[in-house]
Amino acid sequence: MDNNINVEEIMSQIKREIKKKNLTADMLSFEDVPYEKPTDMSSGSSLEDCDSALTYMNTHYYIQPYKELQGNPLKVFFKKVIRKLTKFYVEPVVFEQNDFNANTTKALNSLRSAVNTGSESSDMNDRLQVLELAQKELTKRIDSLERENAALREELGKQRTE
Repeated sequence: MDNNINVEEIMSQIKREIKKKNLTADMLSFEDVPYEKPTDMSSGSSLEDCDSALTYMNTHYYIQPYKELQGNPLKVFFKKVIRKLTKFYVEPVVFEQNDFNANTTKALNSLRSAVNTGSESSDMNDRLQVLELAQKELTKRIDSLERENAALREELGKQRTE
């Protein structure tokens, strides 16, 4: 295995890439450097994607503060010692993160439930509109029948008087 690293070669390679991409020293931040942005996860997402993400969040929101130690017994011993020495610092952060994850997951589940209720509400609104149209139609028919009935009574009254 060759441990020699040629810094000159790496620097020249970096300089060639900078020239190739037309990058200049007046670029102040990484945001100004052109790069391919990752695909936007928010556009085109469906409710099925939301459901699968929520399922993952519901099952993985809790983080273990430590991973299981394996390997050489001497390394495991030292790792345990380091773990005991840093416990006061690591565990509160992990538990706080777990609380945040649990509350975020709960809030997102509530929002998803509200979306479901909203779509059911939309179905109810559609049914309400259909029923209102049917009621208007029936009211028109009743008015028409009442006029027809009044006309027939008037005609019947004329025939009786004759």
